[in-house]
Amino acid sequence: MNGSSRSSSLSERAQVLFVDDEPLVLDGLHRLVHGKFTADLARSSEEGLDKIRTNGPYPVVVSDMLMPGMDGVEFLSLVRNIAPESTRIMLTGTADIGSAIRAVNEGRIFHYLTKPVSPDEILTTLQAGMASYHAVRNEQEKLRAAITTVELLDVGTLTALARAIDAKSKWTAGHSERVASLALRLAHVLQVSGRDLQIIHRGSLLHDIGKIGTPAAILDKPHRLTPAEMDIMRDHVAIGVRILEPIPIFRDVLPLVAQHHEWYDGSGYPAGLRGKEIALPARILTVADCFDAIVSDRPYRRGVSPLRAVEILTERAARQFDPDVVRAFGALVSPKS
Repeated sequence: MNGSSRSSSLSERAQVLFVDDEPLVLDGLHRLVHGKFTADLARSSEEGLDKIRTNGPYPVVVSDMLMPGMDGVEFLSLVRNIAPESTRIMLTGTADIGSAIRAVNEGRIFHYLTKPVSPDEILTTLQAGMASYHAVRNEQEKLRAAITTVELLDVGTLTALARAIDAKSKWTAGHSERVASLALRLAHVLQVSGRDLQIIHRGSLLHDIGKIGTPAAILDKPHRLTPAEMDIMRDHVAIGVRILEPIPIFRDVLPLVAQHHEWYDGSGYPAGLRGKEIALPARILTVADCFDAIVSDRPYRRGVSPLRAVEILTERAARQFDPDVVRAFGALVSPKS
């Protein structure tokens, strides 16, 4: 840890916000904690909320109960929404059981103190509140780290799995990774949101997982497939769905696996979906998938140039592909882009 980050950590550890409409009380609290905590002061609930929005979150927020306008319970309830990680403490001169119950139920306070409060009691409570804050933060950091680790492992695992599937045939080596890269770039052009980007990435890597059940003789056949062989090839969609369906983490990618051979005019397979019945991530994947197939060599034909591939996609727009997605893709791969 460098000097600046260590200083920041120490400052955060010691920071407390006192909110009270009586200046003398605030001055007394400031003097009381001086040297042990870094205190920030607010003379109203509104000023306190302003400070939290501007300078927060504060590890500990201490509020008076009776203040003009918004009382302490209302204030701490808002703090809970704005900065839920902050430890909230009520300090009041009214030992009113009703107020205490409101503070606990609505403000979810950590502790309820009544004035006059001894220096030892306030310092001990602040230290406990600070410890609670850091315990919560540590748990949040562990959870975020765990999620990141799982996500990274997941992407690595999916990439390895995609490579294993594509390796069944020398003609498809690297296909799923290239399609995933193209689909993500196209999704960015179409301004797809963050969560859907993740779904597109995973779904693109897994879209051909069902080919694990397709015989290599069919994948590598140098001539046109017979109708019976075409049925076997098309089965990879249903096989892929059956493989992934029982796994909760892959539920969001099922539409991409199930729909990447649906056609915009409804003449695709397996369900004959048309237009917007096909999920947008699947419509994006279909264009990227077909582009890579068209530009790549296959046992029965040579690949074409990227510009010719875009022409073919454009010719099939509104029939096989979503016209808006094709237009965006054309702009993405044009020489000017």
